Amino acid sequence: MISDGAAALVVASADVARSAPQRVGFRSRAQANDVMALSRRDPLEFAGVRRAWGQAREQAGLTTLDLDLVETHDCFTIAELLQYEAFGLAERGQGHRVLEEGLVGPHGKLPVNRSGGLKAKGHPLGATGVSMHAIAAMQLTGTADDMQLPRAELAGVFK
Repeated sequence: MISDGAAALVVASADVARSAPQRVGFRSRAQANDVMALSRRDPLEFAGVRRAWGQAREQAGLTTLDLDLVETHDCFTIAELLQYEAFGLAERGQGHRVLEEGLVGPHGKLPVNRSGGLKAKGHPLGATGVSMHAIAAMQLTGTADDMQLPRAELAGVFK
């Protein structure tokens, strides 16, 4: 069932955050728009995702595989597969391969949605984006309980 939910983040300046016992910093962020009309774009290419992810990686000076985990908006199976392609993990039309190879599995080189993703949370529309950041922060602060990765220093969130 699609439901609403609640999640919260506390955003603070660097000088205030330094005194917080559990804090997570941002290296980069990016946003990009895409053309809405399907007649003017290829619906199987997430060009806006590719641009935003690329800009964020460039700002951070990282590759996607430098990350220890990703929380991504997996609203539909095809969306997640197309995101893998937009993230540069697979060639166009080959997003399924990163699953088959285990790259993005729970114990893969780049675990994606170790939390179980949106459906595991009931896809809470009001809390989806913030909850993805909260889950990434839990991984980075070592407070993710049963879903905790052995090593989590860098996370990517795509919403």
